[in-house]
Amino acid sequence: MEPQHQQIRKKQAFAGYVSIAGALSMLIGAAFWAASGTDLWQAIADSQMEDYLSNLDSVRHLLVINTFFWILGVILLATAGTLMAEFCDSRPALAQMGMVFMRTACSIAIVSFIAMLALAFHHQSLAAASLTGWVGARLDDIATMMLIGYGPLCLSISGVREWVPRWLNTWGLLAGLAGLIGLIGLLTGTVILGFIIIPFGIGWMIAAGLVLIKRSKMR
Repeated sequence: MEPQHQQIRKKQAFAGYVSIAGALSMLIGAAFWAASGTDLWQAIADSQMEDYLSNLDSVRHLLVINTFFWILGVILLATAGTLMAEFCDSRPALAQMGMVFMRTACSIAIVSFIAMLALAFHHQSLAAASLTGWVGARLDDIATMMLIGYGPLCLSISGVREWVPRWLNTWGLLAGLAGLIGLIGLLTGTVILGFIIIPFGIGWMIAAGLVLIKRSKMR
């Protein structure tokens, strides 16, 4: 039977690779979204939904690829968060909270992605499309704050005595703070505030993945 420490190392390595893969998948999806030249959030903020809808037909193939990578990304990130929670023995309750944040965010995000993609395939009245777009964008904002903001915050605090180094703990605190700033953006309708979390949260997932891979190779 394989020694327990070997099993832990393999699980740490797997969690690390999954975390990095999830973050990269989100970035690839974001690249296709940017290539489409469409911005639902700005269209809602500027009351330009009619112009937004008129541009969707020509770029729907990019949005399909974007949605695929984003769905894959959130599943991988939630899986990584679940595995990371298992390495936090000193504060297991807080680690479980982080896991719940990330799992719940994954489900919310998938619904939001499908809702936003539906605008490119199902022609609706302007009022109906505006409502669908608003719901999709707001759900995405909420899921983002939970998945790469509050989840990493809880994992950073709960894992600081086991596998999270101080610098990664600080990074996690910044991701959590960025999540709170995103909440302010959601309440005030300030679009740019909702995007501040992305470099902190995605960066934390990549950094945490590298830390776990490194720990898995320690003797």
